Amino acid sequence: MTNRILSVLVENNYGVIARIAGLFTRRGFNINSFAGEETHDPRISRITISITENEDSIYQIQKQVEKLVDIKKVEHLDVKNDIIRELALIKVRSQEALLPHIKDLTGQFNVRIIDIDTQVVVFEICNTKEKIDEFIDIVRAYEIIESVRTGVIALQAGNKHI
Repeated sequence: MTNRILSVLVENNYGVIARIAGLFTRRGFNINSFAGEETHDPRISRITISITENEDSIYQIQKQVEKLVDIKKVEHLDVKNDIIRELALIKVRSQEALLPHIKDLTGQFNVRIIDIDTQVVVFEICNTKEKIDEFIDIVRAYEIIESVRTGVIALQAGNKHI
């Protein structure tokens, strides 16, 4: 089983997301993350789907998604070479033990501080899933109060595009 990313261009019509999600549900495939938004063209949305399946299942999923109504194009992205990011906001208890490490953490993980006061520090990190997981593991020692993640978004690297 390997993690794969599907990038899907769809027409902005009612029910397209439900049809895609329903396909995965009916086939018993698990979705790791599902992110979508209107593109620069308001008639078209781009949906990024992260899945963990074997190669045969991934090929089968791609072919079935391509057959759905309102699907314009489906691309299988390369997790090693394409641009894949996730956004996370992590609220950590503000404590004296954390404060001397904030500068190192922000530099090492390219993290921004969104909010800071005497009670909490809120970090914003945009990176790969693995880097975000690593950051969370480090700040867990300082008591994470809450966190939220967007799921994966991705583009093909270089001059390639969907």
